[in-house]
Amino acid sequence: MFYGNLFRAMAPVLLAIPAFGLSDYAVAVEVERVARQGPDEIHATVLVSAPVRQVLTVLEKPCHLRRWVPKLQSLKILARPQENQTLVYMATDSAWPMSPRDSVTLFTRHQGPPITLEMESRPNAVPEKAGYQRIPFSEGRWTLHTELSGATRVDYLQRVEPGGQMPQWLSDRLGMTHAAELLGALQDYAGATDTSDCSGDRHNSSVQ
Repeated sequence: MFYGNLFRAMAPVLLAIPAFGLSDYAVAVEVERVARQGPDEIHATVLVSAPVRQVLTVLEKPCHLRRWVPKLQSLKILARPQENQTLVYMATDSAWPMSPRDSVTLFTRHQGPPITLEMESRPNAVPEKAGYQRIPFSEGRWTLHTELSGATRVDYLQRVEPGGQMPQWLSDRLGMTHAAELLGALQDYAGATDTSDCSGDRHNSSVQ
């Protein structure tokens, strides 16, 4: 308990360090503490040298997601409750001290402008799978802004409760590094990828 409180007291300084330390990623990350118990709110921003529609395709198409999302083991579209909604199962192979985790997330697209993809966990939508810790709570949002240069500013927000035995303060700290890696990978992939190059993927369908 003492160390958990100590780390929380130091968090505004320490949580910025992973983002600045990842020199390969042009990512600006900051953490905002919420005024209630639960996960921290993590914000990340990156500038992608591609138009909004290209970035949106990379965020929505499973054939692209499988190529750039770090540590992604599997991804499956489960249902489309409404025209602008998709229920998605994802499993990741997280490095120590995390154990492999999976999640069921409802994505809702809002056309904007700006275009947004809202994310909300649905952990009980499918039975838990052996070997994975189901994430009990998560929420977030991707927001895509068109810059005057034609590039896209991507704003990412997440709150995650990891489940299992991992303390929330440690999850929040690791979440900062995850957000920087995620947006760095998006920047590299979306800025250099022909979004039509996996259109023949038999698993290709939109996460929207």
